[in-house]
Amino acid sequence: MINEQWLETWDKMGQADRGQMGRCISGLLAHTYLLSEQYDDADGVLKGNSDYRLVDRHFDWVRDHLSVSGWDLAKDRTLGVLYVENLFNRNRLQLGGMTTLILLALRLLYDEEREKLVLRNVVAITTWDVANRLMVFNTLKRKPSDKDLSEALRILARHNIIQKIQGNWQEAECRFLIHPSILLVLPGDAITRIWQGLQAGEEDSDQMALTEMETETAEEIDDAVEDEA
Repeated sequence: MINEQWLETWDKMGQADRGQMGRCISGLLAHTYLLSEQYDDADGVLKGNSDYRLVDRHFDWVRDHLSVSGWDLAKDRTLGVLYVENLFNRNRLQLGGMTTLILLALRLLYDEEREKLVLRNVVAITTWDVANRLMVFNTLKRKPSDKDLSEALRILARHNIIQKIQGNWQEAECRFLIHPSILLVLPGDAITRIWQGLQAGEEDSDQMALTEMETETAEEIDDAVEDEA
């Protein structure tokens, strides 16, 4: 709720922070997730995200601001992720069957690799790793096309679930990071539902055994623009 305390915080906020805050809120609504660390192309390393620090510092203020427009702000400090959810269950992007499969492959790869992690919550893999894992599911008659694979990865990158660090999405050796936001997008119970859908499905003419999964268990991601994909 916007009240006197909210206005007081705004008055005390410096001009630079005000300008950055507007960009942060716009980015949250456009990309859903805000990460505490992101890859810096210029220096080639993970760096702390000043946008995340600003929103986290003024968490209650931003949450009250977003609530007026029907959004809630949530956080997982352990993962280092801030994210928005629509209070009216609207403005959601539903992923198609292929993108859902790729998301599942990414989550499984993340789980496997993060067991080796000590200080970081991100995992580095290649496009080939994803394509190879998809074939293990036994739901595809052949490797997905480069176009289908790259389009799905671009959608997930747009929502700060993955981040490219080298190459082009269509290249087998394209390297990218899986961010911990994937744990919020695809929690354990969703993995079970999708896997059960794969096990029970029958192959269709589009080479995937996803007769029910695309409409019933495809994971939805909050988005500021309805049907963006």
